Amino acid sequence: MRGREGSERFEALDAGRGVCALAVAFFHMPLAHPWQQQAWFPNLQFCVDVFFVLSGFVLLHAYGDRLATGRQVLRFGLMRFGRLWPLHAATLGLLVLIEGVRFLALSHHAGAPGATPPFGPEHRPVEIVTHLLFLQNFRTFGEYSWNFPSWSIAVEFWASLVLAAIVMAAGPRRRLVFAGLAGASALALWWVSPRTLFVIQNFGIVRCLFDLFLGCLAYTLRDALRLQRRLATPAEILALLALPALVLLSSPGPLGYGASLAFAAAIALFSHQGGAVSDLARARGPQRLGRWSFSIYLLHLPMIQVFVTAVHAVEARTGLSLTTVLGHEHLVDLGSGAANLAAAAALVALTVPLAALTHRVIERPSLAWFKRVDAGLAAPTARTPAAVAAMAPR
Repeated sequence: MRGREGSERFEALDAGRGVCALAVAFFHMPLAHPWQQQAWFPNLQFCVDVFFVLSGFVLLHAYGDRLATGRQVLRFGLMRFGRLWPLHAATLGLLVLIEGVRFLALSHHAGAPGATPPFGPEHRPVEIVTHLLFLQNFRTFGEYSWNFPSWSIAVEFWASLVLAAIVMAAGPRRRLVFAGLAGASALALWWVSPRTLFVIQNFGIVRCLFDLFLGCLAYTLRDALRLQRRLATPAEILALLALPALVLLSSPGPLGYGASLAFAAAIALFSHQGGAVSDLARARGPQRLGRWSFSIYLLHLPMIQVFVTAVHAVEARTGLSLTTVLGHEHLVDLGSGAANLAAAAALVALTVPLAALTHRVIERPSLAWFKRVDAGLAAPTARTPAAVAAMAPR
């Protein structure tokens, strides 16, 4: 994707995506570490809203000028499907395989502490169909069906099609349209979820649309945050401090909706990549995390399933108690808060090289294949080679 300012990508934003993917993976780690009981810990779910806002921003940047006809919208939908579905389907297949292993491992130890029945609730075979159709978030089987973080992938796919149709009808720079739709989505979100921004099941798409429209609005206003170097660095530092403060200090309630506004402003600021923080974000390590972020986001749940299955097997063989109930959750307890915290961090770290592998063997080849298909669809209507090049996904 070529930026308006000549850069190949918004590298600073890619790095932020990687950090958020790690944070979401850590949030989902089922260990009884001390942070589980902290009031701020559920606010790590804000990272999903960062993903949504960033998607609206980047999609309008990449495709805004290329969504003028129904055919272009259909091609856009094909590319979004090609970006999201192959890795989603592959991780779902991996989870089905793990569930089969659980069936074999637990068949003689059905009473293992904390172990749920294989292919039982949340892992029923029929639910696989809804996942493959990106329908798992629409009044189906609950929030925690199979690879439950993929709820956001499903709603983003459908919401991005809505966004493409709006851009086709209104144009990519109609900021009043995006502002109005963001406001209407905020009201709808408050209506269905007045207590929290973190709605998932059934109405997660409303949350996604709210954030996507904010991202689009931020893109139309990004020039207002084009700062000189001497101002860009302190502004980026301030944003870098403000965003974790939101996670630490935000309390439950509709005021949490304002966090997405802050995310939109920060994304617009960092898109110019004008300060010292952006320079650090464009280093090799953060960039790799950004490239692998989608795989980290989807792959950490299979990692959790393998870990929990192994814990239950150890419990069954040794008689040790390695699980506990905290609130309504069954969590792994390795004997101390420090050990549980270290284990959670280690599982996140182990996810990263596996994500690098799936990015290389699944994400990149599948997206390249869909780009070739898209180029074939574009060729019959293009009048010149230059027109074909202009339409090819960047």
